Amino acid sequence: MMPKLSVHVMQDGERVPMLHDESGLPLFYPTLYATSQLRNAGVAVNTIRNKLADLIVLLRWEFANRRNLISDFQAGRFLTIADVVSLRDFTKLDMRNWKSDGQSTGKPCVRVPSFLEATIASSRALAAIGPQQHFNRLSTIADYLEFTASVVTQYRNSHQIAQEIARMVTAIRKHRPRGLAKHLEEEPERRSPPTEVVNRFMAVGSEHDPRNPFKHPDTRLRNAIIFGLLRHTGMRRGELLSLRLDQFDLGHEPLVWVRRSQDDKLDSRRHQPVAKTKERPLPLPDELATQLGRYMLQVRALITPARKHPYLLISHRKGTGWGQPLSISALNSQIFGRMRTVDRDFELIHPHAFRHHFNYELSRSIDENNAKAQSGADTACATPISEHRELDVRAFLNGHRHRASGATYNRRHVREVSNEAARSLQAKMMRKAPTNEDGDEVS
Repeated sequence: MMPKLSVHVMQDGERVPMLHDESGLPLFYPTLYATSQLRNAGVAVNTIRNKLADLIVLLRWEFANRRNLISDFQAGRFLTIADVVSLRDFTKLDMRNWKSDGQSTGKPCVRVPSFLEATIASSRALAAIGPQQHFNRLSTIADYLEFTASVVTQYRNSHQIAQEIARMVTAIRKHRPRGLAKHLEEEPERRSPPTEVVNRFMAVGSEHDPRNPFKHPDTRLRNAIIFGLLRHTGMRRGELLSLRLDQFDLGHEPLVWVRRSQDDKLDSRRHQPVAKTKERPLPLPDELATQLGRYMLQVRALITPARKHPYLLISHRKGTGWGQPLSISALNSQIFGRMRTVDRDFELIHPHAFRHHFNYELSRSIDENNAKAQSGADTACATPISEHRELDVRAFLNGHRHRASGATYNRRHVREVSNEAARSLQAKMMRKAPTNEDGDEVS
C-alpha cells in the first residue's frame, strides 16, 4: 500500500502535514521524524509538507525494490553503494509518471537483463526532475535515514553501527547533484517579465477591458485588486491571500499591513497561505485604495459566507466554496491560468514574477532619482540615495531581515546597467582605435 500525504487542521488551527496509509493511520517513523525533527524545530508547515513528499519517493523506492529499510536497520544492514546509486537514480524520476509504471505492476521499475538476453532497442526516456529538486530530495532522505537508523539501533549503543550509519548518510549526500549555485541563475526576463508585457497584462486584467476573460463585474474587480496589490507592493502570494480586512488603512495615505497569521482558526483553507517575511506596512496607490473600498463595501459585504471570516479575497464561484477565502490553487490555475489564454506572452506572468518586477521598477526609480539629484534638475530630489540606503529600502519593502536577501530581485536591473556600461566602453574604444591609410584598424 502506498502512503498518502494530507494536512490535518487541529482544534487550535495548527496545520499538521502527515503521511498515512490507505486506512488513514499515520506512518510511525515519518510521523516521528516530522514531529521531533521538523515541527519541534519550528520548521514551516510548507517545508514539512515538501519533506514528507520527498519521503514518499523513498517509500516508493522501497516498494519497487522489495525492501524494508527499518527491518534492514534493525538487523544491522545498511545501504550499500549499489543501493545508494539505485536510490539516486530513482529519486531523479518525475513521480507523476511513477504510478502506472511502478505501483500497478508491483515489480521493480528497472530490470537489468543478463548479458545473453541483452539487445539494442529504442527506449523512451523517463521524465526527470531538475537538479535542485533532486538535490533537495536526497538531502531530505539522507536526514531521515540517519534519524531512523539511529532510533532503531540506539539500544545497541555500538560504535561500529554508528560508523556504518555515518558512512551510509555520507554516501547519499555525496551522490547529490554537484555544481549547484546557492541560487540558480535564470534568465532575468523569466524572473522579471518585460515592462511592456506587464503593462499589457495589467491592461487586460483591468475592470473594463473587452479582452478580459472574466465576465462578471465583481470577479473583474477582485482580480484587478489582486494584480494591483502584487504589482504595486511586491508582496508574496501567501501574503496576498492572507490579507485580512483589518490590515488596510484606506484614509489620506492608504496603506496595507503585511502580518503573519499562522494557524488561524478562522481560516478554513487546509493549505493556509501565510506571510513568509517580516511584518511591514506598504503604501498603496489612491486608485487601488478606491477599488479596495468598493470591493469591501459593495461586493464582499453582500456575500453572506464572507461575513464569517475576515479574509479580503474570496471565491466568487457558486458552490460550496462561494464566499470562502481564495485558495492558492484558484489563484494559480483559475485566475492566472485563465489570463494566460488571452496572450502567449502572459506565460511569463505569475504571482512571484510581480515581486521581481516590483524590485526592477524600484531600481529604475532610484536611478532616476539619483540622476535628477546629481544634475540639479529637480530640487525635490536634492539628496541622492546611497547604495547602503537603497539596500535598507529594498530590505524593508520586501520584508527581508538581511540586506543580501534582495540581491536575487535586482539581477535584471544589474544586467541592464552592466550591458549599458559595456556598450558605452566599447563605443569609446572604437572611437579611439587607430587606423591605417586604408581605414583598417591597426592591431
